[in-house]
Amino acid sequence: MRIRTEFEHRLPEVGRRIPASAAQLRPEQVDELVRLYGETKSVKGLARHLGIHNHTVRKHLKARGAEIVQPGLISPEQLTLAIELHEAGQSGIRIGKRLRFDNHTIIHALRQSGVKIRAQLGRS
Repeated sequence: MRIRTEFEHRLPEVGRRIPASAAQLRPEQVDELVRLYGETKSVKGLARHLGIHNHTVRKHLKARGAEIVQPGLISPEQLTLAIELHEAGQSGIRIGKRLRFDNHTIIHALRQSGVKIRAQLGRS
């Protein structure tokens, strides 16, 4: 399902651009959007796939009562494990690979929890 193939702009004055209006979805298109979200759980990926803005996707999902998953959030259980692994000497990269997060996300979460981050080895 493709909602919009290109972005159209109107030029009211020389040099001023007014962006195209938000995509208006028909009820069957919103049904398809909700179905696809159930499969992918990715607002940004779905917006990219459909050619619409991610805020439009969120708006329609919320209106249909869908629970939107926040990507990149470390659960309390994962944070506890990350702290244990860090204290055992594992690097942020290794912890990230194990928990399927970017090492920057791991380091940020550890710092937010008050964990003192070790100096990077091999850096001057």
